[in-house]
Amino acid sequence: MSVAPFVGESGHCFSYSTGLFMRFQHPEIILCGLDPETSRLIINGIGGQVKAGKKFEKEKNYSGIFGKGMKCEFRPVLFANYGEYVCWARWFYEYAEFPVLQCFWPDKKGHFPWDKKCDPDVVSSQPMLFLQRPSVM
Repeated sequence: MSVAPFVGESGHCFSYSTGLFMRFQHPEIILCGLDPETSRLIINGIGGQVKAGKKFEKEKNYSGIFGKGMKCEFRPVLFANYGEYVCWARWFYEYAEFPVLQCFWPDKKGHFPWDKKCDPDVVSSQPMLFLQRPSVM
């Protein structure tokens, strides 16, 4: 599922999986700040690895997901953010609790959004759903 701002409004796209927890007991994945097609490819790639038995863990660097040696890291999404960010998945799971990991990508210098040296555009495009309850758009 991909969500984009309304035409004429500012904000960033985000996309998320639905079904990884039901089928593989793995947290769902949300990815923010990339176009829907790129996000779909990345999330489906992660899903393929999960289907093959890989488990992604929080606060651990992973490479190969984005290609070109670019690292990514996962953080658990606060349940308070589910209503704004993973609405379809909430409906799918009949509003029961289920885990979601946010996949973060770094700036060109390898800094993640929580790093003080991270590019401000990268920070603004990836709300830190593990820390706060930001606005969707």
